[in-house]
Amino acid sequence: MTDKLDGYREETSARRLLFSLPAFRNAVHGPTTSGMFIGQVAALLMTALALALRFYLDPMLPPGFPYLTFFPTVVITGFVWGIYPAITAGILSGLASWYWFIQPSGSFSLDGPAATALAFYVFVITTDIALLFLALRALGAQVRSHEALAAALQMQQLVSKEVDHRLKNLMATINSLISMLQKHASTPRELADQLRQRINALSHSIGLLRGAAEGERISLRKAVLSALEPLGLSDSDRVTLDGPEVMISSNGFVPLNLILHELGTNSLKHGAFSNQSGRLRLSWTVAVREVDKSILSFVWVERGGPIAPPPTRTGFGTELLNRMSLLLGGGCEFLFDADGLTAKISMESQHVLDGY
Repeated sequence: MTDKLDGYREETSARRLLFSLPAFRNAVHGPTTSGMFIGQVAALLMTALALALRFYLDPMLPPGFPYLTFFPTVVITGFVWGIYPAITAGILSGLASWYWFIQPSGSFSLDGPAATALAFYVFVITTDIALLFLALRALGAQVRSHEALAAALQMQQLVSKEVDHRLKNLMATINSLISMLQKHASTPRELADQLRQRINALSHSIGLLRGAAEGERISLRKAVLSALEPLGLSDSDRVTLDGPEVMISSNGFVPLNLILHELGTNSLKHGAFSNQSGRLRLSWTVAVREVDKSILSFVWVERGGPIAPPPTRTGFGTELLNRMSLLLGGGCEFLFDADGLTAKISMESQHVLDGY
């Protein structure tokens, strides 16, 4: 058991050391402009060092070793700083060895022996860089797959935890609905009819969720309404929806439904829909923030309800919204004031929308 733990610690330490190198970070997350610049500077310095060392060793070597210090320089540069710096170091090293260490030295003449020596150099360096490129690319794909699997497992655990929490919320929602309907139902029959409508709406939402999982194209507006309807929050006189007509993906319906259900349940128990005068405005936008990346942003605004004081502790609902939005590549922000709750939630469009 101790040997296994020691082996795991050594593997973790080696992994941490490797990913401290720019080449390995770039293989996973892609290069940055500053990183590319630093890599090119490093390639120049490494080539200069290799050239100085080759001059130093020249009196000690017999003829025929023009690339002695340049081969390891290119490999080390690629291993530490990445493929592009390795290519730069390879080109500069080849030119330096051609000019100073391939006869006749001090020129770029290209006779038969010089051409053979350069062809050998190009073959070896190209092979080294190609193998390093394939290794870094495979590593990057493996790490990204591992991160995606970890995120999927985290999402699965979160959804499993949400099942228990949602059952409690469901019971609380039904109790709130009964209390609210009792104020307006004049007869037990009317109360039963209205309650039956809410339960049917809940069943409709579950059916819509199943359709989304099977690939049915559903508009975001319809998904929002289906999430709010079982909670009795789809009243057109009290709810305003504003946003572009976009389609939600089958993968996006579940997290969006969980987010809206959590906000809606809170509104029903503590917010604008805990009385008869509160109102809700829900708007969404899709905006491009980076190249090939767009963000879906929701703004949930409650007005006319009780004062929304800041919570004294972070409950499961707040944790759920934070973690869900982070897993979807976004974030959330809550504003509590006398006018009511304002929640701003963002997520990457590719995770929730169809065609992004």
